[in-house]
Amino acid sequence: MSTQRPDAPSDLGLPVGVWSSEPTGSRVEFAVKTMWGLATVRGRFERFHGQLEVRPEGARAELTIEAASLDTGHSKRDAHLRSADFFDVSNHPTLSFTASAITPRSGEHLTISGDLTVAGKVVRLQLPVHVTRGEHGRLHLSTTATVPREHAGMTWNRGGMIRGDVNLTAELELGPAADPGHDAAPDDTTDRQLAVPRR
Repeated sequence: MSTQRPDAPSDLGLPVGVWSSEPTGSRVEFAVKTMWGLATVRGRFERFHGQLEVRPEGARAELTIEAASLDTGHSKRDAHLRSADFFDVSNHPTLSFTASAITPRSGEHLTISGDLTVAGKVVRLQLPVHVTRGEHGRLHLSTTATVPREHAGMTWNRGGMIRGDVNLTAELELGPAADPGHDAAPDDTTDRQLAVPRR
């Protein structure tokens, strides 16, 4: 069911509605220099869920990532990254980003400010976000960010082999989700829990 209302645009230039990320077309990836800057380790998170709610008075955005779903293509390295030296997935199973402000920049660009929580540490980010509108009411959001490792509590660095900060890339393909403020379409399943709850 599309929850967009073309006759009620928001101040962000987007139609009012609720969107939820779809696995196809979405990715969350990271990269960091290692081996004393001679190599770049690239990885991705396999499981995550993003939500966007746009109202005439403002917008909300959230992204939740399963920390244990990280994959760098090297099982021993992945096990170390999941340990207390890095993401500490046993005590902090998820990473999350929650927007505190969403403001228009120009054209199809937004600035999303908010908090990224990694292994219990909070990093304040200001993200440049590019938004494009696709078919069937879909939105595509893309952004990149640089996160200082120390700010996220990633201080393990034996022999100084890790160099520089972590580069994050996120692309989210968002499809219309059931709007909690309106009746669901008859074919919507009762266990669908993709909509952002009202505050």
